[in-house]
Amino acid sequence: MSVEIELKLIARPLAIPVVRQQLLLFPHRYFAPQKLTNIYFETADNQLRGLDMGLRIRGFDDQYEMTIKTAGEVIGGLHQRPEYNLSLLKPELALTLFPPHIWPENCDVEALQSRLNALFSTDFIREKWVVTYGQSEIEVVLDQGEIIGAGRKEPICEFELELKQGTVVDVLALAAELAKSDGLRQGNKSKAARGYQLAQGKPKTILPQVSVEIDMQQSLPSVLSSILAHWQEQEESWLTGLSESRDGLKQVLTLVQRVLEYCNESAGRPEQLDDQLAAINQKLSAAETTAETLCYSSGYLQCKLALTMWLVNLSA
Repeated sequence: MSVEIELKLIARPLAIPVVRQQLLLFPHRYFAPQKLTNIYFETADNQLRGLDMGLRIRGFDDQYEMTIKTAGEVIGGLHQRPEYNLSLLKPELALTLFPPHIWPENCDVEALQSRLNALFSTDFIREKWVVTYGQSEIEVVLDQGEIIGAGRKEPICEFELELKQGTVVDVLALAAELAKSDGLRQGNKSKAARGYQLAQGKPKTILPQVSVEIDMQQSLPSVLSSILAHWQEQEESWLTGLSESRDGLKQVLTLVQRVLEYCNESAGRPEQLDDQLAAINQKLSAAETTAETLCYSSGYLQCKLALTMWLVNLSA
């Protein structure tokens, strides 16, 4: 079992050559592009999703690996999920090979396997760099391809930064280096989560109203984590065309500003956040600003990463 800690950056195609050049500035090992095919499985009644599990078989160079990811957590866009990987001789499920303790009590694993069917697939080319940054070793991958399910397709174009050895702070610092150019934004949904939505149909998005009040009886990390979750929801909804999420995003930024007013320097408050927030608010107030323009801008991403870094430092 390992715990995967990664940060996902959705990329516009024009940003890819720039990020490639940035990665060459750091000590690294480069791995040639590799074609990956992943098939995800689920029961008709979504039993695995109900358990917050994801199951796939990955094929690469005539080798196969079965992976299950169990319930984890997302902290400010950082994904942390236990995962179990097993090599296979052929692309056939064998759930009994996983450790028994990962399953709920009284779960009939063989019966579960008999009810599983291929639900969707992800096909993409993966390019990889293992970068030494700060005190850490970080795997940076570029995935380009598509998600296929229920006769529909969605593009994949993203960088993932996964901590192999060292500290989460270095992952965020490296992301901030890559975010010095436009064309990247933080992603909060895995390829699997996107695939489930594609295969099962996307329900109409109804976002909860963002409160402009802060309950400072909660711990500061809890407040920041909640704000970042709201931020990501409003951002992704605005990008899909829900215009009212623009106002929701304004309310989220108001919350961030109020947190900054509550906190002094002793709370590790990042100095640059005030200027970054002011710049975003100015662009958000301009009628000509679109979701694509703002959400893929360098200053916007840098602000979210600074807030996430603050949260991580407070939680350490």
